[in-house]
Amino acid sequence: MMKDLCKDLCKHIVPALSPTLHKGQAGRIGIIGGCEEYTGAPYFAGISALRLGADLVHVMCTPSAALPIKSYSPDLMVMPILCRDRASQFNNWVKRLHCVVIGPGLGRDPETKDVVSQWLEVIKDQRIPVIIDADGLNLITEQPHLIRGYKDAILTPNIAEFCRLYHALKSEQPQKPILMPSDLALLSKELECTIVCKGKVDKICTGGITVDCEVEGSNRRVGGQGDLLSGALGLFAHWAKESKDSLPCYIPYQNVAAYAACAVIKQANYQAFHHVSGDKIKTGRSMITSDMIKHLGKAFSDTFGCQ
Repeated sequence: MMKDLCKDLCKHIVPALSPTLHKGQAGRIGIIGGCEEYTGAPYFAGISALRLGADLVHVMCTPSAALPIKSYSPDLMVMPILCRDRASQFNNWVKRLHCVVIGPGLGRDPETKDVVSQWLEVIKDQRIPVIIDADGLNLITEQPHLIRGYKDAILTPNIAEFCRLYHALKSEQPQKPILMPSDLALLSKELECTIVCKGKVDKICTGGITVDCEVEGSNRRVGGQGDLLSGALGLFAHWAKESKDSLPCYIPYQNVAAYAACAVIKQANYQAFHHVSGDKIKTGRSMITSDMIKHLGKAFSDTFGCQ
């Protein structure tokens, strides 16, 4: 089955830890997002990539968001360049990046959207993977031409975001029940990119090639979990593209990356929810996204069988 094949291939994209590695070789990931109202989302995306194995994470945010994000972690490199006056600085930084994640905490300010639209063209010129989530998806819903035909783009909508994007492109709603495989394939083919529709079962499609990630998570739906996924996917997209030549030609690297990210985040979600503290109290309903970060290391080991 495609699911079993992707699960096995996930283990082969993880680079071995070696004393010969130099800082940055395991992944330099850019996160574009963070505004005055939303500072937690880019932190979650960035820290997820780092905890799963990235070496360096750059967060490009609005000037008003920089100080709060810096205060959350000294491990993130925070760059307040997401504004018209400083936007040109991105042209030099993007050359150092292996993948870019657009959307966590982005907001919907018109100036921000204009800057991100310009940056997307620069990213495409670099031919690196780009993950688009959250408010980044709203931008694509309004301007689908920004990523149409860019095969290294991976979109991560939930059901509501998928329906809005589908309606914008087809002027109709998806079939019932929501998210028939044909709808997913149609949207992926229309945009010529990968779609990862999040839910109890995460559905992944590149062109007509689909795979479901049925790894068990929990029923807790607290905000921020999608941001962890986008950061993880940014890292795994880089690793999978680097391993592309060793993957079967009929399996898109994007599907392998997406399956890996969905599986490890679902595993972290399950472990955080069922964690029992020293006083024998289960986290359960009180679980928040910050709790999941603590379980990313074990979730990685359990998913891939390596450190």
